[in-house]
Amino acid sequence: MSASTSLPIEAIKTHFCQTLTEHPTVILSAPPGAGKSTCLPLWLLNFDKFSQKKIYLLQPRRLAVKNIATYLASQLHEPVGKTVGYRLRNETKVSKNTRLEVITEGILTQIIQQDAELSNCALVVFDEFHERSLQGDLAFALTRDIQQGLRDDLKILLMSATLDTDYLSKALPDALMLASEGRSYPVEVTYNAPTNVQRWRVHALNVIKKQAYEHQGSTLVFLPGIADIRFIAQALSSDIIDDLLLCPLFGDLTLKQQQQAIEPCQSGKRKLVLATNIAETSLTIEGVSLVIDCGLEKVASYDSASLMNKLVQKQIAKASAIQRAGRAGRLMPGMCIRLYAKDDFERRPEQSINDIQQADLLPTLIEVARWGVNTLADLPLLELPTTVKEQQAWQELKSLAIVDQHNRLTKHGEQVAQLPCHPRFAHMLLCAKTIIAQELPQKNTQQLTFLSCMLTALLEERDILPNERNRFDCNLEHRIIQLLAQWHKPYGVHANIIKQVKNLAQKMKLTAVDSLAKTNVEIDQVGLLLAYAYPERVAKARGVLGDFICANGKGVSLNDQDALAGERFLVIADLMQFKGVLQVRLAARIDLPQIEQVFVEQIISQEVAVFDDASGRIVARSQTKLAALTLQEKITQNTLTTASIAKMWCELVKQKGLGFLNWQEKDLALKTRWQWLNQYFSTYNLPDISEAALLASLSVWFAPFVGEIKSTAKLAKLDLSSMLLSLLDYQQQQILKQAAPSVYIGPTGRHCPIRYSTEKSPKVSLPMQELYGSTQTPTIGSANNKGGIPLLLELLSPAQRPIQVTQNLAQFWAGSYQAVQKDMKSNYPRHFWPDDPANAEPTNKTKRHLKNKN
Repeated sequence: MSASTSLPIEAIKTHFCQTLTEHPTVILSAPPGAGKSTCLPLWLLNFDKFSQKKIYLLQPRRLAVKNIATYLASQLHEPVGKTVGYRLRNETKVSKNTRLEVITEGILTQIIQQDAELSNCALVVFDEFHERSLQGDLAFALTRDIQQGLRDDLKILLMSATLDTDYLSKALPDALMLASEGRSYPVEVTYNAPTNVQRWRVHALNVIKKQAYEHQGSTLVFLPGIADIRFIAQALSSDIIDDLLLCPLFGDLTLKQQQQAIEPCQSGKRKLVLATNIAETSLTIEGVSLVIDCGLEKVASYDSASLMNKLVQKQIAKASAIQRAGRAGRLMPGMCIRLYAKDDFERRPEQSINDIQQADLLPTLIEVARWGVNTLADLPLLELPTTVKEQQAWQELKSLAIVDQHNRLTKHGEQVAQLPCHPRFAHMLLCAKTIIAQELPQKNTQQLTFLSCMLTALLEERDILPNERNRFDCNLEHRIIQLLAQWHKPYGVHANIIKQVKNLAQKMKLTAVDSLAKTNVEIDQVGLLLAYAYPERVAKARGVLGDFICANGKGVSLNDQDALAGERFLVIADLMQFKGVLQVRLAARIDLPQIEQVFVEQIISQEVAVFDDASGRIVARSQTKLAALTLQEKITQNTLTTASIAKMWCELVKQKGLGFLNWQEKDLALKTRWQWLNQYFSTYNLPDISEAALLASLSVWFAPFVGEIKSTAKLAKLDLSSMLLSLLDYQQQQILKQAAPSVYIGPTGRHCPIRYSTEKSPKVSLPMQELYGSTQTPTIGSANNKGGIPLLLELLSPAQRPIQVTQNLAQFWAGSYQAVQKDMKSNYPRHFWPDDPANAEPTNKTKRHLKNKN
């Protein structure tokens, strides 16, 4: 059935067919150009064992799905949809005769959810498995789960050019490894880095222009994203050479446009293909002998601040760079110009970070719950995310009523799982059709559902965010109005959005969608709908114009020139982090009655004690709150309880820090002694009294003392030392008193304050004469006077000026004292300066008083 080829993979055909017949799981490593995607699938159609069941060939990219299916069908001299077909989310070409289906990983997951045994499938082939998308990892885990638990006859084949075979052999010990030689020609790699990395686009444009004139063959340029392709294409459009065909290549193009970039040129023509990383694998672009690689790519990375996947521009890994260069050596010797430095290439990681560590887990977890497990560890995934990340994602699904407390799908969650959009938007769509319609019977249910379809399609399209022209227009309502204005003659990005709106409307069983677009859409309900998708980001204005706080407690900023800056309440649809500040990019108005409608079960009413900054006193207020948002608040005459007063003071201290309290010198000295003992004698196990620890334990040492206090004036009179000591029992207080005393009592009975700090040896100052006769330096830190730390003794003159610092009295008396004695006799002749201070009597008197005493 297959067409004849002379591809390198033919060399292992017999071995491969035998291995796949005898082993359930096979891993095939084959370099680009070997024929694993374009030749091997046709062999599979000749397996008698697979003749009665389907073969699924998975591709990680939609573009590759169509093109590979088209190529394989042409090799059989058949139209697509006969023996070979394909399936995408919104497009299918299969028939009852289709035996080999080329599909995306997400499609396989949906097939598995409908048929838990893959009963109509004999083999699943994961092509370009090294790309390791989150959808691919999930599809593989589900397929592997079926193979291990339900279908030991199900075959799995993993294929790629750059597989980490050592890792896979350990993760899949039952798999058999195969390798094929490739067919490639030498590629000369050169480096041409920009002098200013911020202006890499301009540098890339200059290199491309130069090569367009000098290089005789076709060129493939790798750029990070669609915007970069459009920038380069527009800049080249006026200078394009007659024999050069300019071909963009990215996923959103039509099949005809994609084919133009892939197919061979007419005689006498050459191509300049501007592509994203979509051209790294699967697709062979005919005639390319030069690759220009910017070394960048845009990858989806989940941003916990915006609660959305963001396209983040990153440097590619070495494996991708090698894969890109290899595109120039498929059919002839080639060249690769890397627009970065060689040492930059050497520093890059071998492989890219896998999707599961950086992508949004919500869509995956819904499928996991739908499969019947409640944690990712219950599936044979090749890699797991961090426990914290997974738990946060489960909690988000619970907050949307999609899963219950045991991570099982609710009835609502089962409906969410059936819709082809993000779970947050699916939740919004269903709420628009049911809950909102019940609460607002006067509203047209079809209109609200239609509006939610438009919102979903808009927010899932990444190209609608504000640009330089409308950077002060974050109002999502305006995007809806623009979309409706283009409804019947859409162009550009709006054409894709309207197509998705109609698809969603069909899923929601809406009829006469074009008629709905002509009616007066309930624009004022945008914020209400959005609140169902993003309950955490209902926001209230505070203080400065454009400053808001969200229900999740995060502060966000809106440009004060934006029309929405003066609104009291917003729902934030999109955010970006800039210089540590969360900035609003898209939002919608919402009023208090709408918030109360959406969150009727989450809003709480309470009587609280509130600090009034103006008077410095506590007043009683009645509040309604939604998580961190105080929606309404009014002063009442109700009597405050001691518990509410204490709670308010604790919250105020947490907000303002411990410095808000009136710390006296003795309080600070106690804290310093205590912290010193904790640092150098941790075996005593005294409580931690760092600022963080004290703030965390306010309810223990602070709250019991402030329940009757209603003003800052009375708060300032608190004995903070006594409050801190309440953290210690009697025995611990004695340890603190003995091991870290506040004073040192000298031989003459003088009480000398000990000065503690973070230094190991505390310091004490006293007149040198009062230490005569002492040869042992006093120590502290030990409650039994053993194994302590010597004090740092600052010896003073009769005028209380420092003359010497020592931690070894015996050594001082026997050594440098002689020089000190000479100076003291000269400056203070009336005082006693013995020749043998180690054996003299300590004194605080002059010679005359000593004689009178004798």
